[in-house]
Amino acid sequence: MESALTSPVVKSFMCGMFSGTCSTLLFQPLDLVKTRLQVSVNVGGRVGMVTIFCNVVQQDTMRGLWKGLVPSISRGVPGIAIYFSGITALKGKFEEKGKKPNPLKSVLIGAVARATSGITVMPFTVLKTRFESGKFNYSSMFGALNNIIKTEGVKTLFSGLSPTLARDVPFSGLYFMFYSQLKSSISGNFPPTSCRVQEMKEMLKMRIYFLPITSCLGLQLG
Repeated sequence: MESALTSPVVKSFMCGMFSGTCSTLLFQPLDLVKTRLQVSVNVGGRVGMVTIFCNVVQQDTMRGLWKGLVPSISRGVPGIAIYFSGITALKGKFEEKGKKPNPLKSVLIGAVARATSGITVMPFTVLKTRFESGKFNYSSMFGALNNIIKTEGVKTLFSGLSPTLARDVPFSGLYFMFYSQLKSSISGNFPPTSCRVQEMKEMLKMRIYFLPITSCLGLQLG
């Protein structure tokens, strides 16, 4: 049990869950407004972000801005956790004797991790979008899930999967590649932390050693 908890993959999963929870709680109102904006454009309307924000508050009070929070958490928390733990696991497979993955491998790591995450949480993405759109009167997430499966079929839970993957997979591969390569190049310009600490210790020793001498010289020169 202890060995499992100390695994880098498990740690990445737990940290991903925590960060996913925090980010979802903080940005759910903006996510809801974005979804409402997209729906209004699709039906031919033209409204601004502030207008939608005010309409939601007037109709449902401030709590209405967090409508769809449960499906958002059901999507965001495991999605981010799977993504980060996937990156950690794949990095361990691609790294060779401590060497960092090259740019191509970094692209593959980010792309595969995002594809795995996106496919896994796609049903919750569909539920989240429907809750936020305000066009469906679902009483609960499980009720919505049951209704969709009965009336529209399981395939509906994966509607929009292709464009989602076409957007997210290359994007995630590229930004992880740029992140990892920039991190390697920046860290390569600085000595390791242990070396810097050792240098500071040596400098401190030198100053302590020469302090009496410089003090005497200062007194003599004065």
